[in-house]
Amino acid sequence: MNNLLSTIQYFLIITAELTVLFLGISTVVALVLMYIPHDKLRQWLSRRGMWGNFLGAVVGSLTPFCACSTIPMTLGMLNAGAPFGPVMSFVIASPLLNPIIITMIWALMGVKASLLYFSVTFLGAMLFGIVLEKAGGTHYVKNLRVRPSCCGNRRRDLWIHPSGDCCQYSRP
Repeated sequence: MNNLLSTIQYFLIITAELTVLFLGISTVVALVLMYIPHDKLRQWLSRRGMWGNFLGAVVGSLTPFCACSTIPMTLGMLNAGAPFGPVMSFVIASPLLNPIIITMIWALMGVKASLLYFSVTFLGAMLFGIVLEKAGGTHYVKNLRVRPSCCGNRRRDLWIHPSGDCCQYSRP
């Protein structure tokens, strides 16, 4: 019985910590996106060729976030109109290449293992973003935010594609 109580206590503590982390990161992302123009973010990640995916993976590798904290950033970038491929490169790179993991691999397995892990994972994140964008992964992303319609009225029967095109309630 003592083991069950300690497990429940651990679960509740972890749930509270992750909730605070998720809400905190969501707030920071919302504040940052208020001050960074959406056009600038879109332009920054829309570089020619693989540069957008490279930049998405670089930003992902510099953020010390777990997957729970990456989700609000991903939604913020998609709502800002960032291209799908670089955002997916960010999504893969962020939890796998954060500085804490790289430092731990370095300390436990050495420099060569750390560099090999970083290189393979970084290239994989870039490739994953490219493949998902080319395969049309944008069509599988749900729009969870009600936005103004094309005519400026707030209508719930319109769905706005991540590219910005307005569609009727049924998706293409």
